[in-house]
Amino acid sequence: MRDYLAYAIITLFGASAMTTGAAPLKQSAATALLGGEVLQFHNSAHFSTVQLIHDTVMGGRSDGSLAMLSEPAGLRFSGNLSLANNGGFASAEFRLAKPLPAESFNSVKLTVAADGRLYQLRLKTPYIPQGVAYVANFKTVEGQKDYYFQPTAFNGQFRGRTVTNLPELRLADISHVSVMLADKRSGAYSIVLYSIELSALQSI
Repeated sequence: MRDYLAYAIITLFGASAMTTGAAPLKQSAATALLGGEVLQFHNSAHFSTVQLIHDTVMGGRSDGSLAMLSEPAGLRFSGNLSLANNGGFASAEFRLAKPLPAESFNSVKLTVAADGRLYQLRLKTPYIPQGVAYVANFKTVEGQKDYYFQPTAFNGQFRGRTVTNLPELRLADISHVSVMLADKRSGAYSIVLYSIELSALQSI
């Protein structure tokens, strides 16, 4: 399957549309902390499927693929961002395997190893229109790092345009998590996705 095929639905640990950098990892039980929840991107007990959504749906030429990594376990999302044909975005969207517990989560911690580019963390719930997401930008540094977000850091967007009058973001309602690159810079990109942690504390 060609890696840049947009809307390719991938079942985690499956063979289709994913390149493998190591042997399939053993699934582990969901990791829960006191007052919090940790979701590992490589773990099908946490995320059941992932969509690769690139600007090819609009005639662009960006591409991206996923590769399983180990030690530490994660998923490398990498490819090439192209601005040709008014393109310029590539993303991987993960669907939660099951609903989150009904907690009053107040903070998000995203653990990745990136390349210094500006990425977006995008969250979806069942209570917003199709195609709309809650979006927060984060400027990465090279290497592994934790990035922290409060719900107020997210703004509604639809195809890059601001959307207002959305319900207040409630982190316990999240159904999809995605990471997008749309920094208007052509060239290669690479980001390893390890985990996203939701905490009931004000800061993680």
